[in-house]
Amino acid sequence: MRRTVIEPITIWDGHDTVLSRGRLVIDDTTITALQRSDEPLDNPPSVGPVRRIDGDGKLALPGLICCHTHLYSALARGLAVPDYAPSTFAEILEQLWWRLDKALDANTLRASAQIGAMEAARCGITTLVDHHASPNAIPGSLDVVRDEVVERVGLRGAFCYELSDRDGPERSRQGIRENVRFLEMIADTPSNVAGHFGLHASFTVDDETLDAVASALPDGIGVHIHVAEGPEDEAQCEAVHGQRIIDRLDRYGLLRPRSILAHCLHLTEQEKDRVGERDAIVVHNPRSNMNNAVGTFDLDGFLDRGILTGLGTDGLGANLLAELFTAALLQKHTRGDSLAGGFDRLDALLFRNNPRIAERLFGVPFGRLAPGTPADVVLLDYAAPTPLTADTILGHLLFGVAVHSLRVSDVLVGGRCILREGSFADIDEQAAYAHANEQAERLWSRVRSEVE
Repeated sequence: MRRTVIEPITIWDGHDTVLSRGRLVIDDTTITALQRSDEPLDNPPSVGPVRRIDGDGKLALPGLICCHTHLYSALARGLAVPDYAPSTFAEILEQLWWRLDKALDANTLRASAQIGAMEAARCGITTLVDHHASPNAIPGSLDVVRDEVVERVGLRGAFCYELSDRDGPERSRQGIRENVRFLEMIADTPSNVAGHFGLHASFTVDDETLDAVASALPDGIGVHIHVAEGPEDEAQCEAVHGQRIIDRLDRYGLLRPRSILAHCLHLTEQEKDRVGERDAIVVHNPRSNMNNAVGTFDLDGFLDRGILTGLGTDGLGANLLAELFTAALLQKHTRGDSLAGGFDRLDALLFRNNPRIAERLFGVPFGRLAPGTPADVVLLDYAAPTPLTADTILGHLLFGVAVHSLRVSDVLVGGRCILREGSFADIDEQAAYAHANEQAERLWSRVRSEVE
């Protein structure tokens, strides 16, 4: 048995306990003790060499979970596309993102996945729910992303291919085959890998494809799809299919307890009711929505219905604490109410519901530092200038960490040390970024050549 002891450290268990001058004990992949550092440490005979981590001046919290992201966008930073002048959300997709995803090959995809996962780890994320697209490199693409995220960087990941009909029927069929192949391959894997059946959005998928997805979708597996991110999605659905998106998805049996509906900005009250009836998952991505100017999420409308509603980044960075802070500001600003987006709502989004979503996908409990839970642990360098208790922890995370400086020193996933004192344990970070720069130049050149 491999034991890791972190002490003395301030520990937030993710729920209702903050322990000062505490000790966190990890045996192999599991947390086995949470106690005061001055209490005797039980050492079973089976314990081998003990790895000790100095937690002085640090705050331990459960590993964060991002419930909707796009790792393939990691090399888009700074990319300037010629003649980029969108006036609608659909034009943003057409002029930028659909050009980028078509330019991806296995090498640029691999670099994107690695850098995206590394930057997620640096933000305290231990689990990613990714929504992938590479229309000209579909077969085997989910293996590439999985290998970089899980094997190389060491995070947990749920993966899918976002098939659509926008690149023709053969690409759509390839997307179906890739999702089916990957789901079959991971059926008996450990709890660090999960999968969905990916779809882009209702307005890029015709009825024949939805019917094929419904026929191929395994029992117990959900879809992962953008829903009503822009108003065009609902308008197209009504004009072409004679019904709204949620009704259309429900007609094909795609609203399931493990289905993730990202965004959901333009749903009617009746659609929200149907999502709740089907117990599907909704994921809010506030900074992406603001960046694309597509609308404001009805946070209270989903949470008050008891809909399992979580938080993602949509690939716009990986800082979930900053994302959470933005979610609050957006609610306050839009509604003209300084009490909107209160701590109870924010706690539900990131610290209660995201772990519940991950538990649905992976089948193990997340979001707690407690004996018997997976040792997904993040250590922050943080000096609290005011009392840090269970009642004040969210104030510290939002108004101390999120708005000042997020300094993640250590990350453990299932007891494996991913980040140690600010450095990756098993990755040459300088070499990874140098390689990413080379691949980004290749990627950008292909994007620009398509425009020209």
